[in-house]
Amino acid sequence: MSSCVPYRRVTAVLLLAAAVPVHGANTEPRKAAEVPPADASFVTMQSIDAPIVDAGRVDGVLHVTITVQAKSEDEAAALTKRMPELRAAALPATIEFARLRASRFAPVDVERLAATITLPVKRVDATVDKVLIVKVSATEA
Repeated sequence: MSSCVPYRRVTAVLLLAAAVPVHGANTEPRKAAEVPPADASFVTMQSIDAPIVDAGRVDGVLHVTITVQAKSEDEAAALTKRMPELRAAALPATIEFARLRASRFAPVDVERLAATITLPVKRVDATVDKVLIVKVSATEA
């Protein structure tokens, strides 16, 4: 009688598998019309790599990718032309943050980093609505 139990389990599993509809999974590729258009008010800045200094030596590197959101699409087009100036404003703020608050052994306080970068970037161009940190990591040098 005990030899019959494994067969019952296999039969139950097969019945359950047969009860699941094959066409229920959404495996079809999305059509281009379904994908929402990109928001033109976002402008991505070239990545910034700042040294993490600890006790007078380089202990790691803080890698930051920043996206700036303008208040409108027209202002975003103007921001694209000023991107070198915006990056030049964000660079010293990122280096200062890396020197004081970053470690390759601890998570990066992204909210504080964004706040540190926002003020200098908005000083360069007041049409900047938000400074968004879209990618950040602290790695070994």
